[in-house]
Amino acid sequence: MNLRQIRYFLQVAELGNLTRASDVLNIAQPALSRQIRLLEEDLGESLFTRSGQGVELTQAGRALKEHAAFVVNQFDKLREVIGDQSSPRGHLTVGLPPAIGQFVSLELIDEYCRRYTDVHLHVREGISIDLASDVQQRKIDCAVVVLDDTPGVNAEQLFTEGLFLAAPPSAGLSPSKPVTLKAAENKPLILTNRMNNFRLAIEAAFKRADISMRILADSNSTRMISNLVTRGTAYSILPYCAIQASLKQGDLSASPIEGLHVNWAFIRPAAGELTLPAKLFRQLLLDIVRKKIENGSWPTAILAEARD
Repeated sequence: MNLRQIRYFLQVAELGNLTRASDVLNIAQPALSRQIRLLEEDLGESLFTRSGQGVELTQAGRALKEHAAFVVNQFDKLREVIGDQSSPRGHLTVGLPPAIGQFVSLELIDEYCRRYTDVHLHVREGISIDLASDVQQRKIDCAVVVLDDTPGVNAEQLFTEGLFLAAPPSAGLSPSKPVTLKAAENKPLILTNRMNNFRLAIEAAFKRADISMRILADSNSTRMISNLVTRGTAYSILPYCAIQASLKQGDLSASPIEGLHVNWAFIRPAAGELTLPAKLFRQLLLDIVRKKIENGSWPTAILAEARD
């Protein structure tokens, strides 16, 4: 078993077809099939079941895929760690939550790709609990998440952001006019699901205030929730970054809820140092967040360093 065979295996596993994988890898299909057979012989296990439609992973193949991706990723990181630290290059896999997508992620990714053309950036979007798990397992290099106590990660708090009561425009809410949590009492709500840290913070706040919640539905898509609010389906409670675009266009109204906030953090695996591409990504993220807070375009957000 060698690293080249592992890379071949991962490409076949991803595409589910030897012909397509051979085209991507620029290797003749018979040669690719031979390398896969040699790998199977070395492991003493069949990794794929073959059919006229392509190939599917066996149980052994699924186990290998889960661990092999980590091994290849760590091997690639060796080149970056010992490479020229004055010139970022290589691969960087980052996790970003949907909530900051339109407000931060697009600008962040665009600027990073323009500045560091020798870095191949891989972006994975997901909710905080999933991204934290991926960082913990070293499937991704770093991520932006709502802060919690996930073991096995190094977390740096970036900023605190207030949560907003989001409503149809007719409700007349305003970012400049805070409301208490009581304003959400008996309102029909669509919230993020219970795997999301926003939801946990909201439920805890309702419980402390002894206020009942009327939940119509939940979703892990903040974009869907925001769109449903604009349609007048229900109210919601979301961070400003998730509703900024709709609020700016007048599609909904929103007010910050007094005393209700979440903490955003930059996380990485607990062991090891950030590579240069990751350090530059973190710095650019901080620069963009700081600019938005300082120019007043991100109400209720406070940098961690400013708070301290």
